[in-house]
Amino acid sequence: MRLSFGTARADKVGLGLRVDLRAAQNALGDLAGKQVPFAAALAVTTLARGVQEAELDEEQKTFDKATPFTKRAFGKTVATKKNLTATVFIKDKTSDKGGQNAYLAPYVLGGNRSLGGKKVMLVPAGVRTNQYGNLSKGTLARLKEQPNVFIGAVTFRKSGKTIAGVWQRSDIPRGRRRDGSYGNRGDSQSKVHGVRTTLKLLIEFEDTTPVRKHLDFYGRAQAHVAKFAEPVLTDALKRAISTGRK
Repeated sequence: MRLSFGTARADKVGLGLRVDLRAAQNALGDLAGKQVPFAAALAVTTLARGVQEAELDEEQKTFDKATPFTKRAFGKTVATKKNLTATVFIKDKTSDKGGQNAYLAPYVLGGNRSLGGKKVMLVPAGVRTNQYGNLSKGTLARLKEQPNVFIGAVTFRKSGKTIAGVWQRSDIPRGRRRDGSYGNRGDSQSKVHGVRTTLKLLIEFEDTTPVRKHLDFYGRAQAHVAKFAEPVLTDALKRAISTGRK
């Protein structure tokens, strides 16, 4: 049996595993040859399942704090006796939200980070994040309700630099410390990208930028198939022939 390995279209991360049975069926004759499609379907599905697990391992090595949703990114289809192709792919859509392919594809294929339909990327700066380093749900809405918080772009006169995001005004009066004593104006200042300001940057708005990491989806798949294809195919064929003789 000859195994072939193909990739998906340019904007979709995935691959297909397919086996050619003609040589095996001719060599084994009628009785054993009838079991070859079953063996091939079993083998290709087993390999696809192994590739799926290998991709999850590769993902966890690439991203330090992958969310549960990201860990469910890899799907697969199984082979049958009539369709001897199994596929492994990054999901395009799920029942309740967009799929993981949109934001993971650049890490595989290269390019800019996906903004998921948003105009800018929200980058936590001075606000608490969840265990995955992301903004918790509802954080932005809660910040908007605070009277000393505003959203917009701030241009610093000395540097000329403009930074857009969610800002918090200092609650310390100029020249007055929290304990009621007076001090320098610098007591209420912080640094934002090297610029001293009495404002605190909570969330920065960033344009999309090229990804900095690479998720080796195809390399990991090829390595798994190269290592396990022969023993998996051999074992499946032995099982199929044994079953056919009973």
